Amino acid sequence: MWNVKTKAIPVIIGATGTISKSFRKYMSNIPGNHEVKELQKTAILGTAHILRKSANVEIQWSQRRN
Repeated sequence: MWNVKTKAIPVIIGATGTISKSFRKYMSNIPGNHEVKELQKTAILGTAHILRKSANVEIQWSQRRN
């Protein structure tokens, strides 16, 4: 449509902050300064947020049943 070249870069950080062996190689293809520790911290905090929200929903649901 716009004749723009794109490139998919597989950057995956696990829920516990785990990264693949080739993570740094892929990150070097993305412009800017990226701290691996900060990206891992963001992944862990995001996971904790999801778990808190789902646990809260579960608690509210079980309280309604009783």
